[in-house]
Amino acid sequence: MNKEDLKKLIRECVTQVKLEKKLKSLIKESLDAIKVEKGESLHYKMGELSDDVKKLYKDAEVILDDAGYYNVCSCNPHHFKIYPMTDDNFTVTYMKDNTDRTKKFNLTFSALKEFITETLKTTVGNYVQKAFYKNVENNKDKDKESKKEQGPSHTTKKIEVKDQVEKKEDQPDQPFKPVDKIKKQVDHSVKGEKASYKYPKQTDKKLTVKPKTFKGKSNKKK
Repeated sequence: MNKEDLKKLIRECVTQVKLEKKLKSLIKESLDAIKVEKGESLHYKMGELSDDVKKLYKDAEVILDDAGYYNVCSCNPHHFKIYPMTDDNFTVTYMKDNTDRTKKFNLTFSALKEFITETLKTTVGNYVQKAFYKNVENNKDKDKESKKEQGPSHTTKKIEVKDQVEKKEDQPDQPFKPVDKIKKQVDHSVKGEKASYKYPKQTDKKLTVKPKTFKGKSNKKK
């Protein structure tokens, strides 16, 4: 092998190594792009959300309906309706027992996952149940306060009750009293006096109001 053939062989090896390095870098860049696209894809995000929800409810699933909403179903009494505004901006409507409704706007995917998972962990009842239990607690407090105001329930002191009717003749077991002759109004000796009232004279002439006099037209015959 002469000197020129050796140089030629070395050049071919160097170019082959360069091509392999370039090819590896291209493959790595393409794989990274695929991973980024996969991570940012709405389909894969909903799949990730479905996996997180199934950890809390085995039968739960995320379903895409015809209107473009992603529904988190089969996790009664909870129900979520997700509408993607962009790839990382979501609007979610949450309902519990079809009575309570909560709506949140402009949530990122991480905030959306946190809201759904934390809500599924709660065991608090709906609005009607909360109001009922609150009313029960309020009534308990009212009963305690009323007992404090009433004082002790048992008293040893006896209360004596006196009969208001003290005369024997007024008792209900006594016979009726005789009725006197009923007098007419004219038979009474004392007659009523008529009320006498004198109006005070008015001295201040400024307060007097003189009636206006109207002069009528005279129909004189000519």
